[in-house]
Amino acid sequence: MHALGSGVHVWRITLDAAASQAGIDILSEDEVARAGRFVFEHDKRRFVAAHTALRTVLSLYTGQGPKELDLRETANGKPVLHGSSLAFNLSHSGALALLAVADDSEIGIDIQHVTSGLDETSIARTLFSPGEIDHLATLAADERRMMFFRLWTCREAMLKAAGVGLYGTGLEIALDERAGVFVRSPPTGCSAAAVLHELQVESGYVAAVAWSPRTQQAKICHFDFNDLAASDRKSSQHMK
Repeated sequence: MHALGSGVHVWRITLDAAASQAGIDILSEDEVARAGRFVFEHDKRRFVAAHTALRTVLSLYTGQGPKELDLRETANGKPVLHGSSLAFNLSHSGALALLAVADDSEIGIDIQHVTSGLDETSIARTLFSPGEIDHLATLAADERRMMFFRLWTCREAMLKAAGVGLYGTGLEIALDERAGVFVRSPPTGCSAAAVLHELQVESGYVAAVAWSPRTQQAKICHFDFNDLAASDRKSSQHMK
């Protein structure tokens, strides 16, 4: 495994492929209970796959067994690994999940499957900043839908890095096709040095990651969990 250094590692997880290898036995009692609350079986399988992948990847960095990891939540619901400086954040939507891992850093990631049927304007009025709402109002329907989801993922990534919920205050994102994405003002509780990047994932999805790098040279490294799982299967077959 590559050293984290001051950068962030982003793991892509194709949930339906990972589900065939997922084992609910390595999850905590709380994770098993949450999985059991899903109405549809495919949603349950994807949840189990995402959290199995989470524990499997974190075990690579810590050297602990996946089931041994003591995953907890802060008072605001942000997942943390007790007794470790390792920071992480998981997001899943549709058939994909993304996991961001960093060392001793604020970290947040979000992925969304772009779908129709939402009242983007009403949701934005409840959660977005005035500047973001005004920008959405200038766009045609298809452009507005895509911009809504891009703003949503960017906001979620920043708010998750700050460790606050959707209603965190002070955050305003600016998205410009030429200038790219930047933070006009960070949310309360988030370092002013936090950076935000949109991620190219797959057609029909948008994603973003936010973190507080310790140096200006910090970079994002990408990994595919399903490649790791396939390698592990090959190794196991060779050992038999």
